[in-house]
Amino acid sequence: MRELLRRAAELRSGIFTVALFGAFSAGKSSFANALLGEAVLPVSPHPTTAAIIRVLAPGAENRHRTASIRFKSGEAMREDLAFSFQALGLGPWQEEQWMDSVRRLKAGDIPAAGRAHFSFLQAALAGWETSASKLGQAELVELEEFRSYAAEETKACFVAEIDLYHQGPLTRQGIVLVDTPGADSIHARHTGVAFQYMKTSDAILFVTYYNHAFSRADKQLLSQLGRIKGSFALDKMFFLVNAADLAASQEELAAVVEHVREGLYGAGIQQPSVYAVSSLRALQAEQGLAAADEGFALFRSHFAEFLEHDLGQLAASSADSLLGQMKERLLQWITAAGDNAEDAGRKLSGLEDKRHIFEQALSEYRQTNISREWNQENEELLYHVVQRLRLLALEMFAEFFHPSLLQEHHGPMKRNFAIALRGWLNQVSAELERELLATSLRLERKAQDLLSYAAEAWCNKHEPALDMPLSPPEGGVNWSTPPIPEGLLTDASFPVDTYWPMFKSPRTFFEGGGRTVLRNKLEEPLLKQLKEVVSVQEAQFRDHYAREIAVGLENTAIYFHGLWQEWEESIRGARATSQQLDYWQDVSARLGGESQEL
Repeated sequence: MRELLRRAAELRSGIFTVALFGAFSAGKSSFANALLGEAVLPVSPHPTTAAIIRVLAPGAENRHRTASIRFKSGEAMREDLAFSFQALGLGPWQEEQWMDSVRRLKAGDIPAAGRAHFSFLQAALAGWETSASKLGQAELVELEEFRSYAAEETKACFVAEIDLYHQGPLTRQGIVLVDTPGADSIHARHTGVAFQYMKTSDAILFVTYYNHAFSRADKQLLSQLGRIKGSFALDKMFFLVNAADLAASQEELAAVVEHVREGLYGAGIQQPSVYAVSSLRALQAEQGLAAADEGFALFRSHFAEFLEHDLGQLAASSADSLLGQMKERLLQWITAAGDNAEDAGRKLSGLEDKRHIFEQALSEYRQTNISREWNQENEELLYHVVQRLRLLALEMFAEFFHPSLLQEHHGPMKRNFAIALRGWLNQVSAELERELLATSLRLERKAQDLLSYAAEAWCNKHEPALDMPLSPPEGGVNWSTPPIPEGLLTDASFPVDTYWPMFKSPRTFFEGGGRTVLRNKLEEPLLKQLKEVVSVQEAQFRDHYAREIAVGLENTAIYFHGLWQEWEESIRGARATSQQLDYWQDVSARLGGESQEL
């Protein structure tokens, strides 16, 4: 019982993780500062390589207003450099020569699609002498130095993660605020990192800026949120329109909020919770310099209600169910322990037969096979992934092969053509990774449903014959996400020299139908590679989840075995004294009290 009460207490007073998403220009940092009640995070102009920043309460070893900086590994930094070299069409990254290659780059020759990579390479070059020796290490710094690592590009590009220790109203509630890299940073390609925060966070806050239309990066992130929204037990997403104080009138503000709603609907997010806020006014209000911002106050009220009621209710319900199971089993034990000698003897004499029946039933449960239904789901979901990606890739094509990007005055035309082709392929590859990650959630939900049904059916089938209380375990399998590599689509099927001859000139390409010809020419190799990659991933999903399902089955079998041991001990220990019965009646009442409190 003590273990159960401990677990119930954990469920009722756990730490909540709140993940913050959005583009750099959306004002994420100013919004986070308003939440924290202090200008803690630096507001950076437009860095392209932000690290993950977690703001959490200080502990015994970490003082208030200090930060733990974890630098990238040497391998991770080399991968980032090589990725940007590839994206800019600079050829393979070479450790001895990359600095000279970066020094020769001119900002005016870089098309818009490559500017984030140009900025990253310039920052890495400028900061290399100071920061390269720190790769693979960690250090504890004061708040001011933390701000430089979070905002100065020449330092930030070497950082992987930062834990900032801050004592305030938010962190005192047990909330960990996670500021994720901007949707438009080069780190946004690490879609698996963002996905894990989407999957495991207790709440998701998406920030967009008042007078900005949704960027492509925003739309991609929102599309991912739309894919996975239905897989959660609660609607844990909140959408913030920042800088609402820029609105000239309430009518204008309402129109902007409606525009954001329409964008969310388009991303597959139905009935979104949207709030128009002014982070600037909200922070000033926290400092006593201005009146409260109504939109921010409304969001804070609804968000607090979500944390305390919705999340609290979910945790309390789970704890209550655990307590209910324990109380039911305890009452059965009390009944058995209070039996008269004749009844106790009868149960004891039949115990060996019952154990034999139980062991056969448990062996039968361990043979449960859900692979047919699950494999069918796997095949169907991934078939549709290929079809969606083919259409999406063709839709995105015009964004990369655009008249404003492929002009003579933007530098070497063939290199810019290669940047456009590589950028398009990278984007399709990232979308494929997002689709596969979302599919993994659907497959987990399917497997959990099948396992839950099998456990419940087993209990219903064998409880009468065993004459003992049987119930499935609370909660489900703690599913791990299967590894999905970055860069799923490769250059091998799309050599630039094969497609460059189709680009005669900007005019013939864009006005003479050359872009359509190129798009049609790319469709067949794209579809072929999509099918190949997804076929490999289908097999990997099958192997990964076969192991996960086997672990889930075995853990449930162990749980059932524990129920039997508990039941057998209660029968063998029958004929308790009146004092013992009084004690266990008191325990039962305490469980009922805990349940009532929940």
